[in-house]
This record gives sequence, structure tokens and C-alpha cells, in this order.
Amino acid sequence: MTREGVVPGVRLRRLDEEGLERLLALAVADADPADVMPPGWEVDRHDEFRRFYRGFLRDAYEVVDGGRTVGMARLTAEGEAGLWLARAARGRGTGRAVVRRLLEEAPGRGVRTVVASTTTGNVAAVRVLTALGAELEVVGGEVSARIAVPTDPPSRRA
Repeated sequence: MTREGVVPGVRLRRLDEEGLERLLALAVADADPADVMPPGWEVDRHDEFRRFYRGFLRDAYEVVDGGRTVGMARLTAEGEAGLWLARAARGRGTGRAVVRRLLEEAPGRGVRTVVASTTTGNVAAVRVLTALGAELEVVGGEVSARIAVPTDPPSRRA
């Protein structure tokens, strides 16, 4: 990790058909089905997974860490963001790195504010959003977050 707590090798790769198959394998092997797709998906329903993700390929990224697929992230033209990570990729700063990468992608998509939704029970996500300066609104158990996209390019450290 860097001093800012971000895993330096984490990058986003546009999701394509090959990446879709890597994500499916990861979802089956090392993810909570409820994180991967709307509730009700089961790991043996591969065609349903493919149809779901093909529906937003233009907004989706494969999360890659050290050459391995570790999750999925999305960023729509309206600024809506979301992600899921394999269990093995959690707790190491990967989520924070992914959100930073999405913030770097946002200006190229014309996005000035990134919005995300989670629940109060998703403590890790709330921590990441708070650490990155998100404005949070909590209603019941639902959390809505807004992060202003930095207008200056991120500084690169040697």
C-alpha cells in the first residue's frame, strides 16, 4: 500500500466478453451472490449472470490487481457508481483504490459528481466513501453518497 492507503497495482479494465467470463468464474468461486447481482441469483445460473452484465458493458470495468481479476466496478454517464470485490480482495485497500480509479475515469465520461448507494450494514463501503470525502445521507438503513469529482488531475508520486 502507498502512504495514502491505496493499493498501487489496482486498475480498471473495460469489461468485454473475455472479462465477463473471468468475472463469472470469480463470482462463482469467491463472491457473495447477493453482492454480485440483485438478490435471488444463484451461482449455477451462468446465463442469467451474462445477460445481466451484458446489459451495461459500456459502463462496466473489470477490477484487476496484480494481473488478476478481483471484482467489478461500474460508472454510468450519469455518475452512478457501484462495485463488488471477491472475498480474497477485501480488507486490503482495494475498494478505496477502485473508487479513486472511478473518480479518475469520471471526467472523461463528463461526470462531475459520482453517486453511490449502500446500506449502513456495509461498514467497509461507508468507511471508504467517508475517507474519500463523500457527502452521506442516511435514511433508515440506506446510505446515499455523493463525491465531487476533483477538477485537478491526481498527483503522481515517484
